Amino acid sequence: MRFHAVPLLVLCIAARAAAAADPIAIEVPSAILKETRRVRVSLPASFARTPPGRRYPVTVVLDGGSLLAPVETVSRELARNGQIPEMILVAIENSSRLRDLTPPGLSVSGSSLAEGGDRFLDFLEKELLPRIDEDFRGGAPRTLVGHSSGGILVTYAAATRPAFRVNVALDTPIQLGEGWLAKKLLARAKAGGEPVRYVSYSARFDWPEADWRALGAAAPRSWKLHHERLERETHETMPMLGAYLGLREAFSDTSRIAAMPAGTPPPTTSILPYYDRLSASYGAPIAPPEALLRDVVEDLLVEGRGTEARAAYQRLAMLYGEPVDGDAQKARIAEVEKRPPPSETVESLLATPFPSLQEMKGYLGTWTGTNWIEPASRTRWSLILREDAGRVAGEIVGYPAPGVELKRPLEYLKVHPAGLAFGTMNGMRPRGMLLYEGKRTGDLLEGEMRWGGVSFRMLDGSPPPVIRFELRRP
Repeated sequence: MRFHAVPLLVLCIAARAAAAADPIAIEVPSAILKETRRVRVSLPASFARTPPGRRYPVTVVLDGGSLLAPVETVSRELARNGQIPEMILVAIENSSRLRDLTPPGLSVSGSSLAEGGDRFLDFLEKELLPRIDEDFRGGAPRTLVGHSSGGILVTYAAATRPAFRVNVALDTPIQLGEGWLAKKLLARAKAGGEPVRYVSYSARFDWPEADWRALGAAAPRSWKLHHERLERETHETMPMLGAYLGLREAFSDTSRIAAMPAGTPPPTTSILPYYDRLSASYGAPIAPPEALLRDVVEDLLVEGRGTEARAAYQRLAMLYGEPVDGDAQKARIAEVEKRPPPSETVESLLATPFPSLQEMKGYLGTWTGTNWIEPASRTRWSLILREDAGRVAGEIVGYPAPGVELKRPLEYLKVHPAGLAFGTMNGMRPRGMLLYEGKRTGDLLEGEMRWGGVSFRMLDGSPPPVIRFELRRP
């Protein structure tokens, strides 16, 4: 029997979604709408284990009867993988869709120009969201997600309601009313004010190119704008993919991928300050992903930073609850705190200035050779040192397969009386530096590689194997 990867992936996602808690149905009496509205609330995975002070961003899903299922599925997957924050989803079932989702001043499907979109947004801001905050620990940032007519109200909210910092509009008929919505959003962009995140995906309907260019030109730098057309989708099929891409794009800077880019990851100590800086854009603190926080605690311990590790652990416990191995973690933290501060850190290595061209005069060129743990299993590689705009630059080049070159820029370089030390950041955890320290004899450079800035150990607690190298310059 043959199984295909995509159906298996879909089954896995569906299984995880089915295993999650069902949404909670509540009724919200509204003096503004003069009726009681039925609402379903989907809580984050960590909700039951977090302390009372923990608050979650709230995402309002319009057309909740049909749109909650796809938005719930994709938001859980994105949050589980650390690509968006965990959030409370609030899905509002329709009472009078045309009335509630149509802003005053716009006619949709032959409606009047005095529909109730503003009243509905007042209901969200003044009645529904305070109820969610009180009963379910909701908080900022507030997000709106809507499809079709829901996208109309989302776009209108982005133009008129600063309370909604994040707006995801799916297949929105922007062309209605001679571009009425585009003009509203353009006016908001020109007025400036608080940051806006507006993400639009389309299938049948599209943003006029000239209007989108004008919006991008007028928007303040603090705004985040994105529009994309899904060529292989229809108006009816695009909500799940649009919701996935829309939420991922709107919250892209909160992703663990943004905080720890592939290739050359930043020092561990830069990660939590990175999330702290995001609060200005979102109008609220942004929680780092749970898995990333766990990695930060572990990496700080490896770096010998007990005080910083304790602060990161406390943040982890406050945002996601005490981990099951919490006692062991706290014992490790206490042990590391007793040690003297590390004399060598990743930051100190990265801050070391490169030698001058004069100091490197006898080293410039290409050095080629091998490195190994066991002499019988040698790996070919090169060190390239060159002049670049009056300065020294270089890279390490690996050859993992015939015709394939993997280049990594040098981030540390120092001349010693006996030879040369050079290094590059490890491309994965732990976030230490791969530091090569070589002794020079003529055109032969040989030595060992060690972990710089970290005290790395194997899973069994033993030190890592010694990697030796030799390089020759023709």
